[in-house]
Amino acid sequence: MKNIPYNNRSRNLVLGLLLAVVSFASCENEKQDAPLTIAKIFLEDAQSSVPDREVTFARLGQIIRLQGSGFVGVTKAFVNGKSCYFNPVFISDNSMMIQISADVPVMDAPDNVRNTIQLVKTESNRLVYPFEIRAAAPVVTRISHTMPQAGEEIVIYGTGLHEAKQVTFPGGKEGTNISSDDEKGTWVKVTVPAGIAESGSVTVVGANGGAYSPAYFNYKEGLVHNFDNVQNYSWGSGIDNTALTATIPASGNLPKSQGGYQAFNAGGNLAASGDQRFWLNSNAIFSNITDKIPASASADQCGIQMDIYVEGAWNSGIIRFVMADGSGASRYCMLYQPVYMNGAYSAAAFENPGCWFTVTLPFSLSADYEGKTLDDVVSSMSSASYKQAGPWFENSGIPDVFDAVPATEKIYFDNIRFVPLAKPAYSDFPE
Repeated sequence: MKNIPYNNRSRNLVLGLLLAVVSFASCENEKQDAPLTIAKIFLEDAQSSVPDREVTFARLGQIIRLQGSGFVGVTKAFVNGKSCYFNPVFISDNSMMIQISADVPVMDAPDNVRNTIQLVKTESNRLVYPFEIRAAAPVVTRISHTMPQAGEEIVIYGTGLHEAKQVTFPGGKEGTNISSDDEKGTWVKVTVPAGIAESGSVTVVGANGGAYSPAYFNYKEGLVHNFDNVQNYSWGSGIDNTALTATIPASGNLPKSQGGYQAFNAGGNLAASGDQRFWLNSNAIFSNITDKIPASASADQCGIQMDIYVEGAWNSGIIRFVMADGSGASRYCMLYQPVYMNGAYSAAAFENPGCWFTVTLPFSLSADYEGKTLDDVVSSMSSASYKQAGPWFENSGIPDVFDAVPATEKIYFDNIRFVPLAKPAYSDFPE
């Protein structure tokens, strides 16, 4: 057998390598030239019962998996125009994953890129795919009036409430004249429909999805005193116990008075350190709380609501709702103190809405009930020295911070009730 010269063997090896490189480069060029397609998008959530779920939208911070073709060779991925991370190691021709960055713009994304995913291989080979991107899930924190009348406008407060398009009241009643704060997403205004006969949560649906309010809307089963047809024996100290009936405010579509009501500081000049008290027979009116709300409910998941209307600027004083009287002024009570915030005084902290609004006082606002249950609240009332509970208007300041001055605001109140404060969990993917 003839020996092949060494230089021939080398030349053949080099030629083989060159052919392999050319073949590989040709293959890579084919991959680069392959068109991009997205057929489906899946949400990757290891904590979910469905860890790889097909979706029609995704939120900031989530990981999505694209299913389609031509993904090998992708060099850049944009969501709403913002570059987002992907790991090229986990790309196949038919699948790739993208982490939607927390700083991807949503409401303020330019119209030409909002709700899009863009994949780029080369300048001439890219794909723009329409896909809804939402910010964090919206949250409802409070409702301006939780027992309004039909035709009145109320405000729902929270976060992420951009572009609200639907407000549903208990019983499936739909609100009308919906408007929202589309810049900050902190409020939604809506007109209350007629025919609401049930109590429960209000549902708001907007650009970022849906959210429930606490289940306290229209909670008339919790009424303990309304100066009309729910009016157990009561007595006042420093106020006239005769109900007032003039409609206030007199006009407009904001919440108005509902029959009878009463007033603190009707003269508009309560002296510093003065107080006025309205007492209810706690044995008679609070004995059936646990028939409506479980005794095991935590103190932060239930509480007292009352509707108030304020004339003038709130310049001094607080509302103290006492649950178990006879243990000293600071025991077993919750405070509403709109001009005293974080140990400081600010008259500007109270913005008078010019209509009736709801004050919500979770039982956990009392240091005596913090970490306790509704059963503990009821027990404290049963064992109280005096079987009475109710709101005071107390013109007190903050020691070493602010000395109270004569209070000039008039505070009308009505519809004293106990309410649940828990809210249902809103699911993006209901079963």
